[in-house]
Amino acid sequence: MVSVYVSYAWNEERQNRLVDKLAEACAKRGIELVRDTGRIGYGDSIRKFMDELSAAEHIVLVLSNSYFRSDSCMYELRGIYRHRHFRDFRARVHPVVLAGTHLHKPGDRIAFIKHWIAEEEKLEQALNGLRDPKHTLELRRSLEDYADFHRLMDQLTSILADMNALTEDVHLGSDFAALLERIAPDEFRQTIAGEVREILARDARLGGALGSRLPASGGTPAGDLAAALCALPPEQAIGEVLFPATRACLAALAAASSGGFTDIWNSAKSLLAWLTLLAVDSRSLAGGARKALAAGRLAFEICVSTPLGVEIVSSRSREMAPRLRIDKSGVVGEGAIGVPVGESGWDEDAAFENLLLEVWRCVFPEESRAQLSAADRRILGATLRVRREQKTFHHYIALPGGESTALASPGLITRLVAELPDLAVIVFHDDAGTPALLVSDEYYFMSLMREFLTIPEVLAKKR
Repeated sequence: MVSVYVSYAWNEERQNRLVDKLAEACAKRGIELVRDTGRIGYGDSIRKFMDELSAAEHIVLVLSNSYFRSDSCMYELRGIYRHRHFRDFRARVHPVVLAGTHLHKPGDRIAFIKHWIAEEEKLEQALNGLRDPKHTLELRRSLEDYADFHRLMDQLTSILADMNALTEDVHLGSDFAALLERIAPDEFRQTIAGEVREILARDARLGGALGSRLPASGGTPAGDLAAALCALPPEQAIGEVLFPATRACLAALAAASSGGFTDIWNSAKSLLAWLTLLAVDSRSLAGGARKALAAGRLAFEICVSTPLGVEIVSSRSREMAPRLRIDKSGVVGEGAIGVPVGESGWDEDAAFENLLLEVWRCVFPEESRAQLSAADRRILGATLRVRREQKTFHHYIALPGGESTALASPGLITRLVAELPDLAVIVFHDDAGTPALLVSDEYYFMSLMREFLTIPEVLAKKR
């Protein structure tokens, strides 16, 4: 298990609350968060723990004005800086800068230097005022510490100010996604960022509009726009960056009667689908999808059943643009195959035959069948194979899981996969247990996607 230590001013309630949230986010990703309250027992050495923290591979720094004025925090920060070669410092620390922290302007950082000069002078005066200055070795070590903090403050704060730390709100809103990704990269998130990066490389106009919108959302402009977008919570990336950027791009093209409207819109829809997938808890991926990602084969399907009926389905990577379906909004992927309404008398055989008929109706809507012959089945299987290989369609069918019906029986699903191996068969996750969507408000999330997909229609009405 990956471990990460956290250095923070523990006497501040606000910092404690943030570290509590960080601990929850780490637990979800299988990362161990090591903090003083859980490691230092009654009577244990505090300094020993601080030395252990300083030598750690990963340390989260919760930076605030009080952090840079704390003896303990500065002892830890100095230890982290000195424990390994300088070039390692940036790789090992993961800063979170709290709102109101005066770190980024040179003049602001001078206040911290003045603080430690004053502390050094005050302690030195107190020591010099002793009638018998002997037996003050430990106090003089503290004096040396203060002098060190004073000497190192400029260099340390300059390095930290230069690191893109994101805002406190972005970290909390995204469940510390970017920070934890830096510590323990998630193949799922990396895959999505790669797809976003490829779309942006194809469309410079949309990429430029997105880059211009990013600072207003709390994101920091960076060389890797895809990574910056994927670091934001999906609602924020879509609602505050992609939505207005797409609308502005399309409005400008429509007003100028320029070409490229369809290309921009198709790219924007693909970005929507990939960014939407960031709302899926990657732990809900089936074992096969996890293995495919780990092996570097970028092929995965996702289907999430939630109380609102939001279903998100990706295509096989690089074959087609992802499809997404929102059951209650009328937005359906082109290759989606409906599940027939089960009859009470259906056994597994009847359910299987009716599923095959439903697939046939979707693939060959002009050729009605009451029952499929052996030749029909071969034609259906071959057509699905050609469409998958030639990337003309991405057909999928989503079946309910965890229900005691013929349509949800494991045997039926096994038969369907064997009969039509080129059809993506996706089993819904059970609504019970941990939510598979990492969004705070499903209604808002669903409405955001639905309204995004009406942008061309709204622009057309204004012309």
